[in-house]
Amino acid sequence: MNAHIRNRGQSLIEFAIILPLLLLVIMALFDIGRAIFHYSVLNTAVREGTRYAIVQSDCDYRLNPSACEGDYLDSYPLSCSDAQSTANISICNEVMNKIFDVSELTDSTITIDHAVSGTDDPLIIIDIDYLFEPITPGITLIGDLMMHVSSQMILTPIAVP
Repeated sequence: MNAHIRNRGQSLIEFAIILPLLLLVIMALFDIGRAIFHYSVLNTAVREGTRYAIVQSDCDYRLNPSACEGDYLDSYPLSCSDAQSTANISICNEVMNKIFDVSELTDSTITIDHAVSGTDDPLIIIDIDYLFEPITPGITLIGDLMMHVSSQMILTPIAVP
């Protein structure tokens, strides 16, 4: 009977040692799931924002959009906080609407840029940078994860100056 009690005590000690490690692994899996979810939401938002941006009229980027004249209001690349033209403000709002009320993602930095491709086609490029902060105690020692999501598309003829 004494050996049976000793085995039960040994199992209890083994369980007490393994349980924190098991809980840490489970919490890390939830954190990895959160990171994948945030990346997926950001990827969808930037892609939908770029789709919205490629059909913006060139006039909406100008000082006087109704007459389609004047200088361009914004210089590129620009952050959404610096956007002044109607088109860029609409693009930023569209991207923010696609974040689907995930409050953590509202701290993302959205950057809009216009460029020219290798085939001389005008491009619009939208980038989102987000600092993912894990909540699992052990993973926070490794540090935060910077997520960078980018999308680029060729402007449609209505948007070409």
